[in-house]
Amino acid sequence: MIKAVIIDDEQHSIETLRWKIENYCPEVTVIASFENPMEGVEYLKGNSCDMLFLDIEMPRLNGFDVLEEVGVPFPFDVIFITAYDNFGIQAVKFSALDYLLKPVQNKELKEAIEKYQQKKQAPPPAQVQGLFQNVQAERQGKPGRIALASKETIEFVDPSDIVVCTSSSNYTEVYTIDNRKRVISRTLKDFEDMLTPFHFFRPHHSHLINLARVREYVRGDGGYLVMENKMKIPVSKSRKEALLQQLA
Repeated sequence: MIKAVIIDDEQHSIETLRWKIENYCPEVTVIASFENPMEGVEYLKGNSCDMLFLDIEMPRLNGFDVLEEVGVPFPFDVIFITAYDNFGIQAVKFSALDYLLKPVQNKELKEAIEKYQQKKQAPPPAQVQGLFQNVQAERQGKPGRIALASKETIEFVDPSDIVVCTSSSNYTEVYTIDNRKRVISRTLKDFEDMLTPFHFFRPHHSHLINLARVREYVRGDGGYLVMENKMKIPVSKSRKEALLQQLA
């Protein structure tokens, strides 16, 4: 049985999430819930749990403050609960931590639980520290660093250092300016959502490119791009016009 705690300053959100867990995730038991984040912190310091559902936007202490108060490393996994446009969502996505958007969908909740069951461990300290750094960068209006998590390591890279992301089934091959390739267990759509605000473009269904790393566009039937690392990236006919507008 997975023991879970909920911290959210809105009681109706706690009740709704608890109901969804009870009805759709029978392998999870909510052992405690808190509207007051400080009370939640005190509970987590003195009691064990496997998973924390944590709202990001709360008065007095936000979700990131809660984690800092508890202290790293903490012995539970974290699933953030947030509105899509709330502060901190970019930092969470960049740090490769799990999150659910309000209103929480049943399917997404079940998928989050399944992901925990596969790994059954708390995020490593480096990943949490990366989150805190990305939160600080977001506060300063700067891009954070993206966590590239493989089975062996978690590396953090600047978005500008990524040249190309290429789809490989449910994985993504990430090529960086140091001519290295990492195979990451996130979909290309995940990277597109994260990187589009940082001058990235998807010229083909299998590729996402850093527009600042384009060396040449070779015209033709759709044509192709030559990147700084000499990779040749095809351009779909349907995306050619939008690409040229981006490159202009």
